[in-house]
Amino acid sequence: MTFVLASDIHANLPALEAFYAYLEGHGLAGFPRIYLGDYVSLGPYPGETVARLSADTSSVFLRGNHDRYVIDDALLQANPYFSEPGAMDHVRWTHDQLTPENHAWLASLKPVHRFQADGWNVVVTHGNPDTDEMTLSADRAEEGTVYLCGHTHVPRNETLHGSRILNPGSLGKPLDGDNRASFGLVRLGPGFAEFEVIRIPYNIEQTIAALEDRKVPWRAGIIESLRTAAYSHE
Repeated sequence: MTFVLASDIHANLPALEAFYAYLEGHGLAGFPRIYLGDYVSLGPYPGETVARLSADTSSVFLRGNHDRYVIDDALLQANPYFSEPGAMDHVRWTHDQLTPENHAWLASLKPVHRFQADGWNVVVTHGNPDTDEMTLSADRAEEGTVYLCGHTHVPRNETLHGSRILNPGSLGKPLDGDNRASFGLVRLGPGFAEFEVIRIPYNIEQTIAALEDRKVPWRAGIIESLRTAAYSHE
């Protein structure tokens, strides 16, 4: 089984469009796709991104922590995940850009998906099966299982105790020092699980211009992070 793995788009429509163009141009558009969550927040195009993704009825979509934050009324008032000033303003701004249809689609997403392929048990989550706010730790890995996880914005390709842990990095907001969009190609077969991380350039300046034009709260740190592919004071 071969499929495309993407995560953490974060309302970055130019990165998403570059991803689609790459798939079309490199003969990958026909493969199944699995998305690991965080489609909104930290970018200027939340509504457009959700509209584009929700039109795809054949792919698997998981819910991420940022998706959960914008559809939970209590977390719109106070969220312990955020400590920086301006963060809650940004989450509320993101919430307000989404249509009722956008909200309904995000609310419909599951936190965990499981299936079997070519002798492997496959577990799909944003962070880990218990929480969308922490990545999978090595001591949780079970033999014969492939774990597909995002959240960290950093690619991960590990073999542990007869298991595989695969993270495609972030399509819309990488944090590994390489600001190109990042996604993965997974090939599963009896006794093997191959993983290729693919990096593609996109128009970062278009995303930055939209952050400024739309006066997105918390944008200074987001812009710095987009350019450097590193954490900033968002």
